[in-house]
Parts: sequence; C-alpha cells; structure tokens
Amino acid sequence: MDIEQLTYTFPKALQPFFKDLSFQLPEHQVNFLIGQNGAGKTTLVDILLGLRPFKGHITPTLTNIYLNQQLPMLTSIRVCDVAVLVLGIETGRRRLTLADLASLVDGPTLAFLTPIWERHYRELSGGQRKLVQLLLFLQVDRELVVLDEPTAMIDREHAATLFTVMRAHPDRTYLMITHDVRDLAAFPAYQVLWLADHQIKASVDRATFEAALPQSAFMQAFQTV
Repeated sequence: MDIEQLTYTFPKALQPFFKDLSFQLPEHQVNFLIGQNGAGKTTLVDILLGLRPFKGHITPTLTNIYLNQQLPMLTSIRVCDVAVLVLGIETGRRRLTLADLASLVDGPTLAFLTPIWERHYRELSGGQRKLVQLLLFLQVDRELVVLDEPTAMIDREHAATLFTVMRAHPDRTYLMITHDVRDLAAFPAYQVLWLADHQIKASVDRATFEAALPQSAFMQAFQTV
C-alpha cells in the first residue's frame, strides 16, 4: 500500500495531527507499527481502514478486518457459539460442529478450539477468551488484517499460537501495533514502522531493525524487552 500526503485534523482542532504523511506498507508480509503511547498509532490505523476522513491518497484499497484491544463477549456464551457468530456470518451457516470446523479453519486453530469447543466463556481464562476470538476472526478471508496490541494480557504460549496462525496465512498483509519487542521475534521477516512526532520516523526490515535496536531510540516504543 502506498500512503501519500496523508493529512488528518481532529474535529475542532486548529492544527493537523498528521500533515503530508507519506510511507509504504509492504503487502503480503507482517508489518509492526511501534511508537510511544499517544503517538497516534490507533488514529493512523483508523485512517488506513477508512474510519476517519482524511486528505491524501491510499492505494490500493484492500478488504480489511480490524481486531482491536476490546473483544467483549458474554460469559454465558460457549466457544462453539462464538464460532457460529464469527464464521457463520462469513459462510452463511447457522450451526457448526467440530467436523464442520475442520474444513473451515487452519490446523493450529482447530487444535486450540477442539478441547474447549463446548466450554462457556466463564470457564476460560482471559487469555483463552481473547485467543478464541482472535483465531476465529483470522479465519475470515481479508487482504489486510490489523491487530491492535493482540498479545496484551495473554501469556507467551497463547501469543505463540496466535503467531502460528498468522504464519499459516502468508498471503495476507498484516499490520500489528505492539509494545512488546518479543512479538517481532516470531516472524522470519517483517517491516517496522516507527511513528513519532506525527511522522513515520523509520521504516526498516528485520535485519536493519535488529542491528540498530540495542542502542537506538526504537527502544522507547517498547514496554517489554
């Protein structure tokens, strides 16, 4: 994706928050968006997804799905009901069995969901609840998948499952907001976009990022090392 001269002003603000912001979002790979709290990462994502009006050009337009930090669900609902809610809308099915699920999801997702298929959300840990929804939504066929701090509040075992599912769909373009530098190590190749001072200060590949990381200002964007 090419983002050219993007300008955005918050309602009632006198000055633009982003002005003439231009950068590239490489397609068919994982891209990490990093920056300190308040840098405007979520605002930039909203603009890329067409959720906020802006001036400038974004090409091409990709079908997308946005998985933000809040994925609420009633505690009385079962995992199988969540699967019907997410995948049923996409496939037109009103009921799903585990046998049906096997033809609709990738192997790691099936392995995670099988033992908890009939369990209620109240019986799951917070990390399990979040991962159920993330994995199911990742089965929905979209060209651009945006994840806003998906590993916040989940342990590294569940994070590893999430990354396995992401790697199972390499044809997609991923944009992940993260404050955890450990997330980057899960992927053999990636691009890092560093947002600071209302601009993309750097856009670098994995080799360049890792070489610069120990003594660079990149570290201020991360909470966990």
